This record gives sequence, C-alpha cells and structure tokens, in this order.
Amino acid sequence: MRAPLPLLTAVLTVACLGSACSTNARNDSQATAPLPVPVNEHERAEKALTAFLASRSIREVPAHRDATPDLDGDGSPDLLMLLDDQNWCQVDGCTLLVFHAGKDGDSLVSESISVRAPIAIGSRINRGWHDLLVNVGNGDDAGVVALEFDGTRYPADPLMAALLDPHRLPSATPLIDAEMAPRVATQ
Repeated sequence: MRAPLPLLTAVLTVACLGSACSTNARNDSQATAPLPVPVNEHERAEKALTAFLASRSIREVPAHRDATPDLDGDGSPDLLMLLDDQNWCQVDGCTLLVFHAGKDGDSLVSESISVRAPIAIGSRINRGWHDLLVNVGNGDDAGVVALEFDGTRYPADPLMAALLDPHRLPSATPLIDAEMAPRVATQ
C-alpha cells in the first residue's frame, strides 16, 4: 500500500529534521536549489484582477473564471481570466483578460471583448505564444475563432476574426469550460 503524498512528505520532513539533511551539512558541489513554494492560484488571480481594476479606478470586483496555462512556453504559468459579470458582458460575450507571469507579478498582455466559454489553448504558436480558441457570437453567427498573438497582444475584438470550420477545428486543450461556475472575488 502506498502512502498518500502529504503523509509521505511529512514523514520525510520529520526524518530530515532528525538528521543532517540541511543544505548547510552538504558539500557545496552537492547543494541543490530550494524547492519552489507552491503558488495559490486563487490568490494570484485575485491579486492580478485587483491591480487591473485599480488601474481603471473600478471598485466593484466582477465574477470571473480563470485558468493558468503557459502560453509563451517560458515555464511559468500565465493567467487567463474571463470576466463573467453583467458589467463586463454584452450580448456577444464577455471580457477575456490575458496576463503574463513575471518576476514582479502578473502584467496585462491583452483584453478581448465578446468572448464566450469554452476557451482552449491551441497547439499552434504565433510569435512565440499559443493561439487561444474562443467561442464568439450569438445564434447563427456563433462559432469558434483562433486568437493569434501579434507579438504584443491578442486581438481586442475576436468578432473580427474568421470563424473556424467546426469540422476542422485545430487540436486544443480545454482551459475554461462553459459549465464552470464563476467565482466572485473577495475584497
């Protein structure tokens, strides 16, 4: 029977405390980098959203759905946030924010209007960033478009992009599901 990972980690930590497991007891040539501290994605999303809203002098925090894919392949998870709130949505869809993860926190890369879930990360890359496959439109005009990174940002208005053939959609990994319940930020 295998021990659950948290239990195993606790056992190893206690065992290490009772022996010479610190990096100080090791030879410099054997020293290893410290393990990364787990990032609370919920807190990270709230911090990015709060900074975005503050930059616009907006106090009301909208409901949102988010995901953390590595869009640019740098090994750090970026942040996608679909603002699923009446003040950020219109008939055609809602506002999608894309943040890039950096050493000093998340910085806004782009803001796209009229986006609907589901949202997926495509396998195709443009100027170093993965395409985002998003749903747009309403009724007969609804469909999927690929948001391509232009070297600076993703398109502000996906309704200007051509709808993809529903029988030939590119391979993609789902990020934000249409059924995922929005989260209301705590203030």
